[in-house]
Amino acid sequence: MVTPTQFNSPYYSLKTLIKKKGKTQADVAREIGMDRTTFNLKINRSNGRDFTFQEAISIAEVLKEKIELFF
Repeated sequence: MVTPTQFNSPYYSLKTLIKKKGKTQADVAREIGMDRTTFNLKINRSNGRDFTFQEAISIAEVLKEKIELFF
């Protein structure tokens, strides 16, 4: 069951989708050409960091999903 804290975390649906696809955040980062640490900072919205539109498109392509599912 999803807790309110999990649901309200940044990009919860993206994090869930990555796991559902059998990938890790490091896998996705590597496939889009991004450092794993940078990817982690962006997926957690640390210090106001966020994905660019092009990065979001690349993530959607890697996961073979529509961008609307998580952005």
